[in-house]
Amino acid sequence: MTAPLPTPPHILLLTIDAWRADFVSEYKGIPLLPSLARVADRTVRFANAYANGPWTTPGLVSLFTGQSPLHHGVHFAWSQPRPNGRGLAQVLQDAGYRAPNLSYLNGVENYWHLGFEPRETPARPTDADDDRVLLEAFATAGDAPCFWWFHDKWVHLPYVGDEPARRALGVEPVPAHLAETVADLFVLERHRYTLDPADSEVIRRLYAANVRALDRRLARWLDALEAHGLQDRTVIVLTTDHGEELMERGHVGHASTAEHATLFEEQLRIPLLVIDPRVRAPRTVQTRVQQLDLYATVLGLAGVPAPPHRGVDLSPCVWGEGEPSVAPDRLFLSHSARRGYRTPEAERTHQITAVSDGRWKLVDARYGDGFDPVLYDLQADPGERHPLRDRALLGEWLQRLAQAWAG
Repeated sequence: MTAPLPTPPHILLLTIDAWRADFVSEYKGIPLLPSLARVADRTVRFANAYANGPWTTPGLVSLFTGQSPLHHGVHFAWSQPRPNGRGLAQVLQDAGYRAPNLSYLNGVENYWHLGFEPRETPARPTDADDDRVLLEAFATAGDAPCFWWFHDKWVHLPYVGDEPARRALGVEPVPAHLAETVADLFVLERHRYTLDPADSEVIRRLYAANVRALDRRLARWLDALEAHGLQDRTVIVLTTDHGEELMERGHVGHASTAEHATLFEEQLRIPLLVIDPRVRAPRTVQTRVQQLDLYATVLGLAGVPAPPHRGVDLSPCVWGEGEPSVAPDRLFLSHSARRGYRTPEAERTHQITAVSDGRWKLVDARYGDGFDPVLYDLQADPGERHPLRDRALLGEWLQRLAQAWAG
């Protein structure tokens, strides 16, 4: 059951860098984001949401364009979205929304031409800024609806949280040998650093401390919305750019931090919550959805028509009681350059692509002259430990991937 809003809603898109789908409510019984309890009655959770890439740009540009990385083409540090590509912020501006620049990522070429104010931003805000720009945006909101995008980078490496969060997770003080690696470094190259599997649990707890520290910021944002009387006119989309490896394969991080892209489930499964004042009871949606669906979904939440062929509008299932009307075996695509954002020009042909229908998943890594496609049965092998090399199945899935590239 939903209640109408008297005016077009503000849309607050919060993207939390490197946030895993299984680190939302708790970690081994320890609450991570208790602030979400205050908005639980208006929250719809998507339990099976997937990123379109294993580092920030492929996924977020998919969100802002409604296209998979195979089609938006923004794969490298020097890539730009196509001019006049009808980015999400531009469509909202054309419908009367303000789309102020609140994210330091808008100063990076990867995020130009998407419609934020100004289109190609100066150096402010920077990645050294805290959330003051977001709080200022709430304080200065007028009658016109706003689309606020804020990217929070503090769940990303290093995994250190803060002292109260580490104490809650039982990792205070930080072990000395980890204080020089996972608790200190923003980039932890796989070829340079070797981590001890015996430290896996401590590393996961340090990562959980980062999420626990996020809760204080989340509470501040919710408090600010209430203080300015915006809570009943603001729809919050809370999600991430990608997941994170936490020692499942002997390392941590993702494509840009490990300098080695993989497309395993721990890097592609992501949290997705829609907090909407029109929702009157909490719900969980089980249907598989993907990051690029947020393009049409945000427009749907705002009451703005989406351009055709830009993902699936999930807003009706946010307000209704059913699941999205999509085929259960819908193909999802994910893609990455070999070293993510840190890929050099000399390795621009080194790329990895995956296509999955939820049961089967083809991963095609083309690093240099190598060509090593493998297939996983996610139902029988959810941990992706036993790659299949059946020629007939591989041939079928390689053909489906080729069709996806062509389409």
